[in-house]
Amino acid sequence: MSARDRHSTLVGIPAVLTVVWMHFGHMANHLVFGWMSYMFALMAVRMWMGWHSKNTLLDDSKCRRELNWRLITSAFYGLGWGGSMLVLNTQALDVLTTFKVGTVTAALGIMLNSMSLIFPVYVAFLIPCWLSFMVYIVYASGFLTPQDAMISAIAATIFAFVLLGSSSSIARLSRMFFLSKFELDQALEQTRESNLREKALSQQLAEQARRDPLTGTYNRRHLTEQLDYQLSTFLRTQHPVTVLLIDIDHFKKINDVYGHDAGDAVLTGVTHAITDELRDIDIFGRWGGEEFLCILPDTNGADGQQCAERLRKRLETTTFTELPHNLNVTASFGVTTALAHDNEQSIVKRCDIALYKAKADGRNRVVAT
Repeated sequence: MSARDRHSTLVGIPAVLTVVWMHFGHMANHLVFGWMSYMFALMAVRMWMGWHSKNTLLDDSKCRRELNWRLITSAFYGLGWGGSMLVLNTQALDVLTTFKVGTVTAALGIMLNSMSLIFPVYVAFLIPCWLSFMVYIVYASGFLTPQDAMISAIAATIFAFVLLGSSSSIARLSRMFFLSKFELDQALEQTRESNLREKALSQQLAEQARRDPLTGTYNRRHLTEQLDYQLSTFLRTQHPVTVLLIDIDHFKKINDVYGHDAGDAVLTGVTHAITDELRDIDIFGRWGGEEFLCILPDTNGADGQQCAERLRKRLETTTFTELPHNLNVTASFGVTTALAHDNEQSIVKRCDIALYKAKADGRNRVVAT
């Protein structure tokens, strides 16, 4: 049962109380309260059905079963609203009063049931409502003249057909409205999903643009951006930044002797060995060829040298199975710490000078400037 059905049931409470108010003091109280109890009990059943369907995943068979229950409850609903004429109006009424009371009562019931989008639900409601009114006309024929009884019956029948036609139009228009809303919601959902896919693709492409295709680590472009950012942060906060420039020793010989595939494997292995030793906040990537650059935020010169020495020892003791006889690979390190006047070019230049000295001094060592 949809939210509209639950709302119609809630709105039915003041509607029932309105009918009770119309008849209270004019009819036997036990009849008035009996009819009210019947209607409230039926509303409770409809509310329970609404709660149950809301918390249940419906398949085709369950949907058909729920539709049957809706038809049944709508029929009893129509019987209650139409039967109110028979139960509550037990005294003689003229034709005008009869039609007025019947019209108001039926209109209340139709209004409450009109929140459904399913036309058979209208029919299930209207038929017992109309039949109850016809039974009342037969019952009241002892008080009404034959002419008045016939006029009431004809008027009730015309009124029922008018309501039936109106209900059909309302159901059709409501379905069109909610189908349009459903299609709009679907279009919006598809647009949202498309935007999310485009955003994810854009993020993926942006991430790929920051990565070196061979090693999967950051490329020179992204390292340059990060270096500029860290230097500006250093100037603003005075938190130290240390930079390492790393060069694999004798890498050209590895390529020449063992082939480029072995050289690529060494580059990848060096990347994994170094990243295993770094912190999450450290920024590491391939600077070019066999050179790597590492940015150590919140790290002074002494700690930067210790980090470089730790990385050097890790590479020295790492076995590369891609090389014959499981040979080891070493690297030289140039280390420097950011100064107040530094930019990306100046700090890398100092690293390069330190790295050149490390190689000149015999490689496989750390030199700081």
